[in-house]
Amino acid sequence: MRFTKQSAFLMTAGATMLAAQAAQAAWTLGNGDTLSFTELFAAGSDRTVFIDDKVFTFESYSSQHFMLEDITLTAFISLNGNGHGFRNVGFDLMGGFADTNPGDDQVSEANLQYSVEVNPEAFEWGLRLCDVRSVFNGGVSGTGSFARVDESIFDLDANQFLGQLSVYNLSGPPADQRLMDYKDFCEINPDGYRAFEVNKNFKFFSPTAEGTASASFIRQEFSQIPAPGAFALLGLAGAVGNRRRRA
Repeated sequence: MRFTKQSAFLMTAGATMLAAQAAQAAWTLGNGDTLSFTELFAAGSDRTVFIDDKVFTFESYSSQHFMLEDITLTAFISLNGNGHGFRNVGFDLMGGFADTNPGDDQVSEANLQYSVEVNPEAFEWGLRLCDVRSVFNGGVSGTGSFARVDESIFDLDANQFLGQLSVYNLSGPPADQRLMDYKDFCEINPDGYRAFEVNKNFKFFSPTAEGTASASFIRQEFSQIPAPGAFALLGLAGAVGNRRRRA
């Protein structure tokens, strides 16, 4: 095959286009699959991750203490269904979250903002977001040390603040900890939600050089319900099934 300047240019342009397409691709993750923050936030990435019937769009991440290359996102899909038979869906953030310089007066922190939505097919069927759960394994030692993750949840479509979750471990005195927090926002709106906006803030601090404040994973999961109309459809389908079985 004879190469010319024109063919070389076309090959280069084609490679550039393929690279751009690869950088902009969304990721589909199964339970336990991982994705590095370096890939997720790479230039040109659309920062979208599909996990089961949920679409996560990661809008921003900022930190002077926890670098992208040190954080991995791992897809989480619960093995068992909730009271409506649907599995919780979310992700774990894995990394060495800790006070990077214990003993100084600076809190080591990061901020992550993203949205989660029911994919269009599942939403059309009648699936809705309902509650939010936050879990982490924050550990502390030494007087005054703390590890905490706080997050604000918004109804994305209505641009309405719904509530806040906080998980923490405080060495005190007095010592206190809450390693799991949960909010059911269907108590506000029984019809459920199409999408949430989440602003998540991590903070780790030890006032003494001998103290520690750290966490190796931070989990976020969302449960879902069928919308009231879908309940009727499910009941109708069940009744038809029962009649067929009796027949």
